[in-house]
Amino acid sequence: MDIAKKFLDENKPSEALERLKKLLPTDDEWRIHELIGATFHDLCNAEGVVQASFNAAGTDKYLRSQRSHFSNYLFALHYLPQIDAPTLINELAVYNSLYRDVETLPPINHVAEKISVAFIAPHFCDSSAARFYEALLTDYDREKFSVTAWTLSHEEDAFTKKIKRNVDGYHDISETSFLEAAEQIRDAGTDILIDLGGHTEGGLTLQVAAHRPARVQICGIGYFDSTGLDAIDFYIGDEFLTACDATFTEKILRLENAFAFKPNVRMIREKNSRRPFLHRAFTFASLNNFMKISDDYLNAVKKILDAVPESKIIFRDTTPLASRQRALMNRIESFGIERAEIRRGSDNFYTDYSQADLILDTFPYPGGMMTALALYMSVPVLNLRGELAYTRTGADILHIANADELIVTNIDDYIAAAIDLAQNRAKLVALTNKISSDKLTDTKTFVEDFYSKLEAI
Repeated sequence: MDIAKKFLDENKPSEALERLKKLLPTDDEWRIHELIGATFHDLCNAEGVVQASFNAAGTDKYLRSQRSHFSNYLFALHYLPQIDAPTLINELAVYNSLYRDVETLPPINHVAEKISVAFIAPHFCDSSAARFYEALLTDYDREKFSVTAWTLSHEEDAFTKKIKRNVDGYHDISETSFLEAAEQIRDAGTDILIDLGGHTEGGLTLQVAAHRPARVQICGIGYFDSTGLDAIDFYIGDEFLTACDATFTEKILRLENAFAFKPNVRMIREKNSRRPFLHRAFTFASLNNFMKISDDYLNAVKKILDAVPESKIIFRDTTPLASRQRALMNRIESFGIERAEIRRGSDNFYTDYSQADLILDTFPYPGGMMTALALYMSVPVLNLRGELAYTRTGADILHIANADELIVTNIDDYIAAAIDLAQNRAKLVALTNKISSDKLTDTKTFVEDFYSKLEAI
């Protein structure tokens, strides 16, 4: 196992995978499957990650880590194009059953002048999710609300320090048990708990929320789908995002808009220095996690590039791993796609926005922060909207930004729209000019709406 870990550390996932397969079966089989999942992640193989996470959950002897494996499984399921509502409903029910014997905390009576709101997250470092929740922890009405932040990580950065300066209390619960963490949140007099993690990072925040430390518990913003956990009462949505989805076990806390994007300092600087121009060779771009790139998506890209001579596409991953770059290169070649540039994840990805004429959003799992950032940078994004909430995230962001004309509902229309916009630059410019980043970045209205809904609850 140590040799396999060494291969992983050296970004040699294929070698690690071969080594791990030879170790099965074993008494610690779940550990092997967990590492196999890591190798498939580094190979950009979504189906492999799903299966390995499921196998780890099924062979683990400990309920705590079994829940984490199943959270990883639920998260990874969204990468698969064949996921449907019945499948998701069933798997969420299985996850919830893992908490059938959980100890629920008795509530305590407390009297306070302000409504106490606690945000819990795997960490409070700058991230994609942070660009959507930052304002909720910095710009709230301090006369009506007391806000605390609870983190499951020691990790800190400049964003963490900003949160610490602005909230009424910041608590590191990374060294406590889930039950003890829940007790601390309850004993602090928390009225409402907002879970920003959901099934990310192994669903650790949900394992705290399962003990019900607050009278009302809500998930959203940092996670894009139902948790399936009975202890979560509400999911944060809006009329567009969650309108058609029956998979939610939570009630929908319906806001006017489920998202407001707050760019960080570097994003503001990059936008101000960006000089957009149309390129002689029309340039498409795909700037999402390579795991989101489905076969149907690549088929569509192939047809689009074939129909637009001399056009090209830039793919940019969200990680710097060479193994994932190689994996996508091999897939691109197998699909017969030419004129494609595959780039690793980098802090310098902002330059991609000046090189792209149109971003082709991935489907069925679209971009979130990357879509919002593109619109903020005045780069149009073509999106294929689905029915389940997680397939509508990108479309909802476009809807908020007054860019509904860039949303389609089937693959044929997606291909046709991309070709049309590449061949009709005047139309593309007109659609770009209609994008309203002011509405998308209106965090003041978003915060007021969010907290008014909490007050009503």
